[in-house]
This record gives sequence, C-alpha cells and structure tokens, in this order.
Amino acid sequence: MAFRAATQRALNTRAMIQLTRQPIALTAVRPQSTLNTGEILEDPQIGDYPNLPRRSTQTRGPYGWWDPQDKRNFGEPVHEEDELFGVWAPDLHHYSPYKAAAQLALFTTIFAGVAGLVYKTYPEKPAVPRTYPYNGLTEEFGAREGDIRPRGARVREEESAEEEE
Repeated sequence: MAFRAATQRALNTRAMIQLTRQPIALTAVRPQSTLNTGEILEDPQIGDYPNLPRRSTQTRGPYGWWDPQDKRNFGEPVHEEDELFGVWAPDLHHYSPYKAAAQLALFTTIFAGVAGLVYKTYPEKPAVPRTYPYNGLTEEFGAREGDIRPRGARVREEESAEEEE
C-alpha cells in the first residue's frame, strides 16, 4: 500500500497540470485483461442491434456449439466488437505482473545456473596448442627490426621468458 500511495502522490494529475499547464490523460495499469468484464456499455450509435455484455468467447467451453471453431450457435447475435471478444482475439491473461516477474526471474535464475554449471565443468582442450622453435620462426617468416605487426608464430611461454631475460 505504501508503494501505491507513493505512486499516487508522484503521479498527481493536478501537480502535472501545474507543471506543464496542459491536461495529461493518465490510464490505469491493470494486472489482468479488461475484455471479459461482463459489463454492458451504453452505445447510442448501436441502434436496434442487441447491446451484448462484454464477454470473451475464449471463456466458453469447447463442446456443445453449432460452430465449434468460433464457439457460437446458429442465429446467435455477434457482439458489435467481435474482433475484441471472439476466439481469434488476443488471448486473455490471468497473470498478475508480480507473478509474471517472478516467473521471468525464475527462468533467468535457472538459465544462469545451467550456464554457470557448464562454465565450471567444461573440460579443457584435449590437445596442447602448437608452438614453433627459433622464436616462433620469426626469421623464417621474414621479420625485420621495427615491424609493427610481429611476423612470428606462437612461442612456448618458457622460451619467451628466457628470451626476455
């Protein structure tokens, strides 16, 4: 509740209007879909068409319909906003944002744990990297004094330490 009160104070519309001198339309963030409320909205432009409640056909059972694909009986009136309440509309979600965040955190933890386990238990190379004698064959590759890019191949670490000393 403290978080809610803090956000309400922070998003106070009067304070926003005083700062910007323009009205700002704020929308409420809801954790669930608002499509399946069952309320009947008064629409003066609907005319003689039946004003149906806001119920998604996704909540209907799968059997007992004349048209099982759209979950509708023959002659049943179609909602004015059927593209929002039909079977092919966006899915209804029943997850709160906290549950979704918890599932995302759980997935991230498991993924990072498996990646860490693979990193810790990954075996070393079965072969030794190839090295070349005579300071990595620098003379054979045509190296000269003052070359910016070295022209030699790999040298064993023991040999390079001996040359530096």
